[in-house]
Amino acid sequence: MTTDVRTRRYQFDLAALQRLAAVNYAALAKLVSGISAEQIRTVKAGRNLRFSLEVTDAAPYTTEIRIQQQALSQQLPGLKEARMDVRLYHDAQLAEVIRSQGIARLRPYYPQPNRDMYQADEKHQVNYFLQEWLQLLSRTGMAQES
Repeated sequence: MTTDVRTRRYQFDLAALQRLAAVNYAALAKLVSGISAEQIRTVKAGRNLRFSLEVTDAAPYTTEIRIQQQALSQQLPGLKEARMDVRLYHDAQLAEVIRSQGIARLRPYYPQPNRDMYQADEKHQVNYFLQEWLQLLSRTGMAQES
């Protein structure tokens, strides 16, 4: 008995990524309004979860933000704290994760298999993670401490 196995190549969906970037921009623009360069805002989500938002670069058409999970009082073994740099494009009203967890430049897609074991749609997944994080903040009330 023979089975026909075909490998399907990942199809990059630019429209889906742009929709995701537009949704993320709308949510992030509210969070960072009023923060100037080099200023840090702490955002609390729940009892034990805190994130810091820092504007690392501000230009007329773009703003770069670093989002970093702050250490919990009792660190869990093996827990890797989230850290990502996001660029807001004000003219297009889009937000894009430009660095995440040590990945300096996210490609639209990665060939499979690859040496670094990235998913084929790594860029989309990282931007989707940002969207989920922003939804968490909106559900929990997003208490801002400073």
